[in-house]
Amino acid sequence: MIKVLIADDSAVVRSMVSQVLSEDPRFQLVGAAETGLKAVSLNKETNPDLIIMDITMPQMDGIEATREILKTSNPAIIAFTTDDNSSTSYKCLEAGFIDIEHKPNLATMSRQMVIKFCDKLFEIAVSYSNGHIHRFTPIQKKRTQEIKKTETFSSKPLNRSFSLVLIGASTGGPVAIQKLLSSLDPSFPLPILITQHIDGSFDQQLAKWLSTTTRIPVSTAQSGIQIEPGHAYIAPSTHHLKIRRHSSRNSDTKFVSMLDDSAELNFLKPSVDKMFLECADVAGNEIIAVILTGMGNDGTQGLLKIKSKGGYTIAQDRKTCVVFGMPKSAIEAGAIDEVLSLDQIGHRLNILAKKQGH
Repeated sequence: MIKVLIADDSAVVRSMVSQVLSEDPRFQLVGAAETGLKAVSLNKETNPDLIIMDITMPQMDGIEATREILKTSNPAIIAFTTDDNSSTSYKCLEAGFIDIEHKPNLATMSRQMVIKFCDKLFEIAVSYSNGHIHRFTPIQKKRTQEIKKTETFSSKPLNRSFSLVLIGASTGGPVAIQKLLSSLDPSFPLPILITQHIDGSFDQQLAKWLSTTTRIPVSTAQSGIQIEPGHAYIAPSTHHLKIRRHSSRNSDTKFVSMLDDSAELNFLKPSVDKMFLECADVAGNEIIAVILTGMGNDGTQGLLKIKSKGGYTIAQDRKTCVVFGMPKSAIEAGAIDEVLSLDQIGHRLNILAKKQGH
């Protein structure tokens, strides 16, 4: 049973979350705090596995409370907020939050939505308690940047060049992507397309945050735009992302980004599978595809197709995932060429991009 502490200055929110969790036998509510200071105190008393933490609270906000809690203990902490400010959201991730959950209207949520909400909390808590977690810290970021060039990998020799990197991620993805991009060389020679499951306007905010915290220029993808080497493009929250060949031979740019407003795939839009499948048809063996932390199996079918066409596929390992769902699914399906820690993936991309003809 997962022990949960809820911290929110709204008595209504505390009551509703308590009611939802009380109806799920997987959870035990061990405390409810109305301030960040109280959350720090109750954490010491109750030793929860999971904390659902509001950001804006009196006496001590959720970010500061999280920093205090993580000095002496190590629960999984999820931000629970209505704040749409990108700076606040990504400060949460850097402070040690595992994920950001936008407060749903629990009073009007369907039974299916309640189940999905509880399933996500449970997956995060279980993955964390099993040690399958990786928080952002300055020390870890430094480690990523200082990976030794003598580090070796167990992959087979490759005798082909690559033109494009694809990255798919979900729960825990923003920090994982941030760490991966931070470990790429400033002169990384390939364009990068990213599909991250994300809500609302946070696609643009994620792009802005990644651009300011990594050495890779990052923007939200648009239709008909040439994708440039050394740049990363994030699928908007409302569309799938795919590519077409650039028609001009007098350009270093091989591909143009395209947005797809078709139906959800795997109940998701944007879908990692949609990006992988569509790009496989266009670029085939020119692709390096990476699947990062996330719930479910989105990306598996696309990775199988990319691998069958001669592309190269990489999965984040169990130890460094927030939730080892998407990588696990792809690995078990036989869709992955190489399984690497989050620290290793960026370094591996540097090698593949430079040593394969670019």
